[in-house]
Amino acid sequence: MINMFRNRSRVCPTKLPRPTVFLTAIACLLVACTDKSGVTAEDLCPVSGEPSLTIGYGVGDQFTPYEEGAEVGLESAPQGGWGVGVRALTTGISSSVADTPHATSAVLLDTYIDGELVGSFLNETVEVYCQDDGSGLIWGVVVGFDPETYDTNEDLLGLDGQDVQLLVEATDSEGRVATGTVDVLITVGR
Repeated sequence: MINMFRNRSRVCPTKLPRPTVFLTAIACLLVACTDKSGVTAEDLCPVSGEPSLTIGYGVGDQFTPYEEGAEVGLESAPQGGWGVGVRALTTGISSSVADTPHATSAVLLDTYIDGELVGSFLNETVEVYCQDDGSGLIWGVVVGFDPETYDTNEDLLGLDGQDVQLLVEATDSEGRVATGTVDVLITVGR
């Protein structure tokens, strides 16, 4: 029986000089990580057609459009106050730049009750992420109520059962605008 620990030269290949190992590893990584297809993110998410935006919800890469009259709850808004957390599916605006599968858009978030504006917020640095089907997806935004008007628990509880219109408008770096609205029913404290 051969003692592998005593005489390594019999079971281990000859060691390569360190520079050779390093260069070989770099060459393997370059070959493995090279995109041989020549497809860029802009190829996967081309800007075409009329701009459109659909408001919905989801988790991960999932998107489900809100149906008119859907019951929705409130969540804390990053801009302050409370509102409805949404996702938005876009077409016709940039959702990629060069080899980057996302693009920055300015996103306007408005809330209306009986046609009256009751909350408005403009975030100028929202990312629109390229999806496999060529659309763009916005997430992490909250269409909110004015935190100065709706600042107490009683104010928020007063929204229970209220019909509201949510508006999301995304403007890409080229000035293309996609707008979507949906009427929903607010539920609080249920």
